[in-house]
Amino acid sequence: MVFSFTKSHGGLLLALALAFPGVSVAQSGAPSAQALAYFTAQGERQGLHGGDATNPTVTSSYFDQSSGLTHTYLRQRVNGVDIYGAVGDVHTDRSGKPVLMHQGFVVDAARLAPSAVPTLTPEQAVSAAAKALQLPKPVGLTLVRDARAADGVLFNNGGISEYDIPVRLLYFPINGQLKLVWDVNIAQLDQQHHWTARVDAHTGQLLDKTDFVVSEEVTFQQITARALHSRPAAVTAASANRGGLGAANSMTVLPVPVEAPSFGVRASVPFPSATSANAAYSPYGWHVADPRATVAGTSIFPGSYSRLAAGVYLTRGNNVAAYDDSQNTTSGSGNILSNTNSPDGGATLDFDFPFNPATSPKLSSPAIITNLFYWNNMLHDVMASKGFDEASGNFQYKNAGTQGLGGDYVRAESQDGSGRNNANFSTPADGQPGRMQMYLWDNALRPTFTITAPAALAGSINYGTADFGRSIATLPAGICGTIVAVNDGVSGNSGLHGCATPYLNTRDVSGKIALIMRGGCAQLTGGVRTPSSFAGKVRRAQQNGAIMAIIIDSVATNTVLSNMTGTDTVGIRIPSIFLSGADGARILASLRAGTPVTGCATASPDYDGSLDNGIVSHEFGHGISNRLTGGPSNSNCVTQQYLPNGSSTAATTQCMGEGWSDFFALWMTTRVGDVGRTPRGTGTYVVGEAPTGAGIRYKTYTDDMAVNNYTYGVVGTGNYNETHALGEVWATVLWDLNWQFIYRNGFNPDFLAQTGGNNQFLKLVLQGCKLQVCNPGFLDGRDAILRADSLLNNHANSALIWTVFARRGMGKSAQQGPRVAVNGYPNGLPGLTGIVAAFDMPTGVRPVTLLNPAATPLGTQSASAINGSLVSAYPNPAQNVLTVQAQLASKSEVQVSLINLVGQAVISTTTNVTDVQRGLELNTSTLAAGLYVVRITTSEGIFTTKVQVKH
Repeated sequence: MVFSFTKSHGGLLLALALAFPGVSVAQSGAPSAQALAYFTAQGERQGLHGGDATNPTVTSSYFDQSSGLTHTYLRQRVNGVDIYGAVGDVHTDRSGKPVLMHQGFVVDAARLAPSAVPTLTPEQAVSAAAKALQLPKPVGLTLVRDARAADGVLFNNGGISEYDIPVRLLYFPINGQLKLVWDVNIAQLDQQHHWTARVDAHTGQLLDKTDFVVSEEVTFQQITARALHSRPAAVTAASANRGGLGAANSMTVLPVPVEAPSFGVRASVPFPSATSANAAYSPYGWHVADPRATVAGTSIFPGSYSRLAAGVYLTRGNNVAAYDDSQNTTSGSGNILSNTNSPDGGATLDFDFPFNPATSPKLSSPAIITNLFYWNNMLHDVMASKGFDEASGNFQYKNAGTQGLGGDYVRAESQDGSGRNNANFSTPADGQPGRMQMYLWDNALRPTFTITAPAALAGSINYGTADFGRSIATLPAGICGTIVAVNDGVSGNSGLHGCATPYLNTRDVSGKIALIMRGGCAQLTGGVRTPSSFAGKVRRAQQNGAIMAIIIDSVATNTVLSNMTGTDTVGIRIPSIFLSGADGARILASLRAGTPVTGCATASPDYDGSLDNGIVSHEFGHGISNRLTGGPSNSNCVTQQYLPNGSSTAATTQCMGEGWSDFFALWMTTRVGDVGRTPRGTGTYVVGEAPTGAGIRYKTYTDDMAVNNYTYGVVGTGNYNETHALGEVWATVLWDLNWQFIYRNGFNPDFLAQTGGNNQFLKLVLQGCKLQVCNPGFLDGRDAILRADSLLNNHANSALIWTVFARRGMGKSAQQGPRVAVNGYPNGLPGLTGIVAAFDMPTGVRPVTLLNPAATPLGTQSASAINGSLVSAYPNPAQNVLTVQAQLASKSEVQVSLINLVGQAVISTTTNVTDVQRGLELNTSTLAAGLYVVRITTSEGIFTTKVQVKH
């Protein structure tokens, strides 16, 4: 197709050349003149005038193979300078006909815009932004790429940013005016924030900032307040050991859809081959050593990335590089080029590593990183199969096609040392890597020291931990021994402070647990000063042969526990714990009375977020919604607004990003046999809950209104001004809809397929993200899904979608209020305003009966409708083998039959319900071609579906 432009849009040729360097307009999926003229005309009908909609910048435009649409995303421009946040979109079908447009342009922009000549230089803007963001002053700032200020210049990192620093001149809408600003992009070296900051181009004042990094809960305490803490089910020994599962060209992981070790066991999963279903979505394979990653005899990766010449075969590929970013590898370095912080599968690519959930996850790091690598790759392929592909900005080092930018694989950082009890994902614009940071999580079960003798002291007491020496969590059975009070011969309390070595009682301490009192070493006889540090005391105990050190508080009445830190900790190999003064005094009194004391120290190991595949999916989901909404070159269209003088916790948009991410997590971990009525928690593993736990959200996800009664009316009230709480409401309605699609179209466990209600609905959700307005509200999201269904399915599910949204208060008469708060908050008031829930249907649209096969029907649906939604038979048509799956329960064995048109059972077998839930294969090679009925007879009733057999 050849694109032409009218005179009024001729300036777009330059914008397109900048947006798609080296790619012809025809190849790029660029907008037609018809689409742009339509956008301008519609904008003027909506109140724009004076050239407001003329000659906008095309930020991105691409042809969507999955839908046949061309999606074009625009930004308003005046005086040759773009207006930040003034964005629009127009979408056209295969013929070039516009089917949808939105615009959020500034009315009368030419009148409002001041001169486009700044006072500050771009260098001064970087310094002003760094100061406002409380970052160090840039050092050695030099220009890397020069250009027109309105097109953006590029500086080196100035010692303050992980990447080079882009700076661009923009207009920023504020208080009904347009201010000239410099937009400065700084990725903090600690990887906690990737800022885009707007500073006044004349004064340097920070006017606005947004963050490409989306984090989860602020503190673990907020989570534990909502979580019960029962230990997860133990992982079987077979899943914990290496040797029986490994094979060449494979990974031992928790395979999709296993959510965490508490949900199932690990299995050996092969790398996808060139003939697998994944090949269409990962054309260069998953690993740098894949033969497909070599083009014309040359690897698509630089040598420093692949390290193949050195014989190192790490968890790196075109879609993701997964590696250890713990404190031991300098947290925040993000050094993917090191060959020591990723597991090595060897030349045979056998990524089978030991995993023991009873010990510290640091000991199982290779297995955990492999799991993180696998899940990121699966998420890449599954989401690509539903429309998050190269053209729309997915994460890949090299793209196989001509649309979209490469160089942006996911940097998946396991056991990241820059935080705990959290996770985050950074989504800069297409062409820059996404980063997933996964942290360790505190185990809510306090570590204990159990006194086994004498009987008068027997029992468990809590202890404080040390950040040096060996962690007791690395010892499966803990550590046990006899306690001996030390005597250094020089300090007070009979030498109990352990200030000098050797001890007078070294022989007694050797092989035992050393009891030492805190402090007391600042000044000794003869003026010799000895450090009182915890680490120094423990080192001296180690030098005297102790197997562990117990430090007790020096105040015998003190009940407070301390966690011990140290600086001079090199060479300390034994574990140590801290006991309160009260507990220590009881032990010391027994020893001084001549009564031996024995005991054992045990610890509950941390949980690793990289093993909670729901959280991994959630984080990846931020990359999806941020790249799809507003186009891949604009990552500020699903964002929480950060205000220079305000809290970032309160939402200033309706913040649906957390909701999409929770939905993706639930979707990726849905198992055969699940039903929508069953409550699902989020993050149950990392807070130590069983799979049936509540997790880290206020309510569990279920379509049962008695358990989860969220409606649109809660948005902006109480806790529901916070981003994650708002996300719960949005994810709930998506989850409801997902199950209604499954009940009508079946569940397909092949997540790469296009059939099955689950796959069909996920595609609608992704298409909705592409079609919706920048920074949408809930009703915008609703309308986008409806429009996606109209374009992809000819309105086939319109009534169903309306029914489910209306049930949750997002009916036709619902009101959304401001999409984005003005200058922080609408009308100067905190929170979200103007939201009105309504439960009505549009005129002429009849509500459909909602299906609920797991309990009392939500309506008066027919039995046949329920039955047909529960049974899946595929492939359909079948040839030699038909697989039958069903989400059913039965108190007895089930009978599976294939019935011909005259009512004869041509195949019949009796089996247990688990086999049917997993998928039962029937041999249809000898059957005559034609229509058959699959009938499953259970203790709960008879369930059927239709299938064709062809040869």
